[in-house]
Amino acid sequence: MTYHQKSTQDLIDTYQNVDLPNREEAFSVLVLRFRQDLLNFCEMRCRKFGQSHEVAEEIVFKTFESYAKKPGFDLKEAKGKTDDDSFIIYLAAIAKNNLTDFYRIQKRKEEGNWSDGSEVIITELPKLPTEASLENQIVYKVLCSLPYSHKVIYLTYKSYENAGCNLPRKLLKELREHLGIEQGTIRTYKKETLDKISIALLGLRALESDLHENG
Repeated sequence: MTYHQKSTQDLIDTYQNVDLPNREEAFSVLVLRFRQDLLNFCEMRCRKFGQSHEVAEEIVFKTFESYAKKPGFDLKEAKGKTDDDSFIIYLAAIAKNNLTDFYRIQKRKEEGNWSDGSEVIITELPKLPTEASLENQIVYKVLCSLPYSHKVIYLTYKSYENAGCNLPRKLLKELREHLGIEQGTIRTYKKETLDKISIALLGLRALESDLHENG
């Protein structure tokens, strides 16, 4: 009998017994067997809170990852009518916890409260890679032409916004003190920098469009 033909309980028993060979194969079959049902559940929960399909996919991955690290399904405590129902209920409970953690982290990021205190102001423009795209070359050239304060503000914000985070309050205070300006001035300088980059990139796209039409 192949692993694909085994019952859910047999697969769980195999995977949760660390002494058995090929337990990873049993885990793979469990993932294949329950992934879609778990994804359907996660998508429904994510839609309720305005989250995307990609977030649901991430939660599914984290749920199976959690089970893989700490497999603790116990049929004696199962709540479903069948073994399959019981296991999906078990996975859904893990997914709910992962979703709660995800929402909590997102909220902390949005409020700037995710900081662990290790964040720093970015004061130097990284060296441009030799294989940088034309777009990145233009952004780099614009940044090189800007005053120090504009450059530091852009680089610091960009560094953390790329990770989906707002700047923590502590870092905002350090940025104000480092540059000797108020928060309103920081917002103005940031906008001026973004506008210059936007104008430069629009010029590039207009040139590309002309070349395409004339080509």
